[in-house]
Amino acid sequence: MTKTVKIKLLTTPEQSEALQQTVILFNQICNWFSQKAFAVGEFRKNQLQKLFYQECREAFPGFSSQLTIRAIDVVCQAYKLDKRVERVFRKYSAAVYDQRVLAFKLNDEASIWSVKGRFNVPIQVWNKQLFNQNRGQADLICQNGKWFLHLAIWAEDEPIKPAQSFLGVDLGVVNIAATSDGKIFTAQAIEKKRQQYSQHRQRLQLCKSRNAKRRIRKTKKKESGFRKDVNHRIAKELVRVAKGTARGIAIENLKGIQQRTTVRKAQRNQRMSWSFFQLRQFMEYKAADAGVPVVIVDPRNTSRRCFACGHIDKRNRRSQDKFQCCACGHSDQADLNAAKNIAFRAVVNPPIAAATASLQAHDFSRG
Repeated sequence: MTKTVKIKLLTTPEQSEALQQTVILFNQICNWFSQKAFAVGEFRKNQLQKLFYQECREAFPGFSSQLTIRAIDVVCQAYKLDKRVERVFRKYSAAVYDQRVLAFKLNDEASIWSVKGRFNVPIQVWNKQLFNQNRGQADLICQNGKWFLHLAIWAEDEPIKPAQSFLGVDLGVVNIAATSDGKIFTAQAIEKKRQQYSQHRQRLQLCKSRNAKRRIRKTKKKESGFRKDVNHRIAKELVRVAKGTARGIAIENLKGIQQRTTVRKAQRNQRMSWSFFQLRQFMEYKAADAGVPVVIVDPRNTSRRCFACGHIDKRNRRSQDKFQCCACGHSDQADLNAAKNIAFRAVVNPPIAAATASLQAHDFSRG
């Protein structure tokens, strides 16, 4: 599995300025190659290098030859999805480093190339055990004035162990997740935070000024980061519990649920704003890393079926929170009852899919 380790660079003001100039120039070179590639219709790395490498070296004297090669690779990767539209790189997009222009030392320092020369900078690594494994390329990015390296790591997955029982997980709006063990991850605090972001956006949209638009984009990034952090923590806890009890994880197949189901108008933003697919992705890749099998089960009637007697009836779901069986009188919290049905279904029915494949973890750097 390819993972991403986030490394903080403890730069001085002079080093920060040098890295900023390096990133700006790297993206200027990317745009230079993008224009050339689009003009001649050539998007293969080796051919593009043969055609324009020397011309680029003359146009940008003093810039690293290795970073120039990395810029060509970035441009070619960008055109893989669509060659009909010319790619434009933002001023502060990530600069890609490899082992020739970036080295890590034993004293928690990184030796990094910049337009003002190569220098050593102290680093902070949160997962040193993972950091010591096979390393690949690194993206140099600036976040809120601080510099980070997103370093690709090749790590061996634990073998997926067959499971005889499963931890059922029911995903929802009022409760983000509920497990068959009785654990509920409530959305009360999350919904309060979502409303704060939504109201703040509405106030800014009324201004219609350039500064207001800039703050709207900043708010969007903050809210996205908040969702990502919460989903990471929930997924990590679910995988930890499943691995500790030698069980797999069973979740519903929620593909197309927004088209299949309806909610009240007041709850539309609430459901649409939370990324359940992201949560599922996090669970799958963390489970694969821990050797925990994940199965996807059919979601039909999991909220209407009584776990105690198996009776299915729409009337069993008395309210959003309350479940009481019409046949046997069994009562339970509705989401917990659904989670138990999901776990039961994973055992007795063949799963729709098993999440055993390794996933790319480039966007999951905080996990």
